[in-house]
Amino acid sequence: MDDKILVISDQKKDWNLFEKILGPKGFDVDIISLSEEIEDIILENDFAAILADYDRIEDRACKWIRLLQKNSSKSCFILYGENKKAEEISEILQAGAYGFISRSNLSKRTYKTVLGGMENRKSFIEILGMINELKEVNQNLEREKEDLRKKNQEFSFINRLTTEVAYDMNWSMILPRVLDTGLLNVIKPALLGMLYRIGSRWNLAFHLSENGINKEILENLKQDIADKFYSLSGEKILIKETDFHLYSSSVKISSSDSISLSKQRVMPLTLAGNPLGLLVILPKKGEEFDDGKLELLSTISNILALSLKNAQEYHRLKELAVKDGLTGILNHKGFQDTIQKEFQRAKRYNRSLSLIMIDIDNFKVINDSQGHQAGDLVLKDLAECLKNSVRQTDILARYGGDEFAIILPDTEMKRSEMLSKRVLSAVENHDFRWKSKKINVKISCGISTTRELHFQQNEKELISKADARLYMAKRSQDLIHSIA
Repeated sequence: MDDKILVISDQKKDWNLFEKILGPKGFDVDIISLSEEIEDIILENDFAAILADYDRIEDRACKWIRLLQKNSSKSCFILYGENKKAEEISEILQAGAYGFISRSNLSKRTYKTVLGGMENRKSFIEILGMINELKEVNQNLEREKEDLRKKNQEFSFINRLTTEVAYDMNWSMILPRVLDTGLLNVIKPALLGMLYRIGSRWNLAFHLSENGINKEILENLKQDIADKFYSLSGEKILIKETDFHLYSSSVKISSSDSISLSKQRVMPLTLAGNPLGLLVILPKKGEEFDDGKLELLSTISNILALSLKNAQEYHRLKELAVKDGLTGILNHKGFQDTIQKEFQRAKRYNRSLSLIMIDIDNFKVINDSQGHQAGDLVLKDLAECLKNSVRQTDILARYGGDEFAIILPDTEMKRSEMLSKRVLSAVENHDFRWKSKKINVKISCGISTTRELHFQQNEKELISKADARLYMAKRSQDLIHSIA
């Protein structure tokens, strides 16, 4: 038997007695005095039993018992001393001591008490092992429960993303809508970015979770995303011509460097092998995305790629519906939709809106004498001429047949007249030719403005006034007719 017994006492006669009783039974007896570092010794050594002189240590006994319990010690604690009252012994046992031996019975009861304590220790070790096993089982269950909660959260997010975004045709605020589906509950990045194109315009949208981002880092990130898309598709994107959107509750461009580009994840938005855009995610400092998160990001990018393709196709069809097939500018429907929106905007903000109606003089003669192909060429050339003459904010449309319209937001009558003169000059100086033969093309203009209308009147009156003045100009041969 190699079990170690520790005796805590200052009396040599106790040392000798326990050595005499327990030594021959095969126990290894260690003895320490009260002056030594008792707490360190009882914790650092695996004693089968600890025998302590209660008459000498008194209240320290409870302190040491609690220390052993706190550290899950397997040692049984046995006290001995002069006879005590039953109430005092009961308190000692309730505190956690295995037993109490009166000094007069040490010779008779020490060995049996130690054996009983060791048996108790064996049972305690078994129970402690069961407790540890149960603790580990509970910990595993908690981990599995947390993993299941996260998976359910991810499935719920994917379901909502698919429902609300996958078939969404409007990508004007796509990133905020993706965030609204709960993305930040399943992935908590420092920065989330999306590169995509609708029509001819490229868009770059960022959501920033940090309080600030270094301006140089932001510009580097923009260019890096454009370069990565170029490496995937071979298509070059000019950042300065890209529409940039930055979303955050309290974002500021700062001199800090709280975001690092070194661990960014770039997920292509690809459909049928065709790169449509990019999803970019930057983890927070000190964090990385595990395989589960990367798989989730791949699913998100697939859903967004499908949505983007649908949005692009919808935009293409919508543009076809409002664009004139011959000239490439807005058709009659596109004009009606636009004039209605611009009129309401001008009315809401009390701004001026002007309209120029344009008609080709004697266009029927051109068609009859030169043929309809020549007439089509004149219409296309005139549309190009008008596009080169108007401002970037002006909106050009083919109203119908040989009649064109220019919508001028935030423009008074005087400025509209100046623009009409520029248009007339451009047409007069343009060389219209069909099969090397010059075609004489002249136009007439009629102008109206919202400042002329009564409060109850709408865009129909604006069109009617401009159209009436156009035909007054044709009859009077003034070329331009505005306010009579």
